[in-house]
Amino acid sequence: MSISKIVSLNIGKKTKYASNIFQCEVLRTRRKTLTLYIKRQKVLVRCPLRATDAEVMEFVQSNSDWIRDRLNEERILEKEMLIIEENRKIFYRGRELTISFKEGRKQRILVNGDKLIIQGHKLNSTSAKIQIEDYLIDKASEYIVPRAKGLARYLGVENKIKEIKLRKTKSKWGHCTSKGIIQYNWLIMLAPYSIIDYMITHEICHLIHMDHSQNYWNLVESICPDHKNYVSWLKKHEHRFWFD
Repeated sequence: MSISKIVSLNIGKKTKYASNIFQCEVLRTRRKTLTLYIKRQKVLVRCPLRATDAEVMEFVQSNSDWIRDRLNEERILEKEMLIIEENRKIFYRGRELTISFKEGRKQRILVNGDKLIIQGHKLNSTSAKIQIEDYLIDKASEYIVPRAKGLARYLGVENKIKEIKLRKTKSKWGHCTSKGIIQYNWLIMLAPYSIIDYMITHEICHLIHMDHSQNYWNLVESICPDHKNYVSWLKKHEHRFWFD
């Protein structure tokens, strides 16, 4: 059983927020501790069923600095998120390009200087987004699938692959099951090829080690020596690849 409600909380006069008020969702469940989450400019507090409003308020106020920092970071990230519209910015292959629509009967996407040109007939944001999706899926089919199979063949585990899927998900870049089903998020095709190759390596190595043990990471490093840099790069920039 849980009780959820939205309340407005004042986190103190010293914060940088205009009016010092923000929305906070309080979710009471059968748990023993209080925990904070930040998502889409809202604060979620998970707390025990018997926690009082005063206890919740005190907990939030004691973490006001952390909340302030996370909300500010989220605002910055939201401004950089990808929106497929003309004259918007797109982070493609490690470069910030400007999206440009071009009228034409033939559908195609190309990079010219600092522009990513989407060519099509009577383009709008909806049709351009569909075109971008089709483009990335095609590129993933051409690049990720054969390279993943090639690496598996090199490691002697090609027979363990049952299926390679390309699917846009909300959070994961890749996944490998014990049954040999590998999934890659085709949005990764917006990243530089070094990052894409790392993601290919990451999932194929799970065909040998179905965990993140030291043996697993040793195998990854033997194929992709700079994998730690690629992980850091992806964590820093991945929010710029997601679009609805």
